[in-house]
Amino acid sequence: MSDDPRAARTRATLKEALMQLLQQGDWSEITASAICRRAGVARSSFYEHFDTKADLLDEIFSDMLGDIKPSTRPSEPLATLNWLVSHVSAAPDFFAGAMAGKRGDALLPRFRTALKVRLELELSLRGVQDASAKAAYIIGGSMSYLAEAKGGDVRETVQNLAMRLLV
Repeated sequence: MSDDPRAARTRATLKEALMQLLQQGDWSEITASAICRRAGVARSSFYEHFDTKADLLDEIFSDMLGDIKPSTRPSEPLATLNWLVSHVSAAPDFFAGAMAGKRGDALLPRFRTALKVRLELELSLRGVQDASAKAAYIIGGSMSYLAEAKGGDVRETVQNLAMRLLV
């Protein structure tokens, strides 16, 4: 990745455009051309930075999840789950729609995978055995729970359910 400020601005503009389009429609209906139109950049600029719209989405997820500071003590709440709950609560209808399959079939698995990788790192730092499988289970279960939960302190419930598996 280049340190060129113009390249950074173009990448940021493309990311913002994709996020706006995702709020309005299904992943499967979004094209690189639509992203470029929304961003006000040429398609050639898109392809200078990304091979596919999925690569752009993966970078967005990486940026979002990169801000999570993993908790390393077993007594602490899992930072990845706290981030997930906060993220879902910021756009509950969007998340519920995605979980119900209304945002295209590629979006949610990519998000789940990015979260699983992040939680796996956090669990590994805690010394948890079989961190990969446990991370996959916790993320899948937490996402399903959050799609169904109605009010209440979901953060505490999600953390408590995860901790039961880790004990």
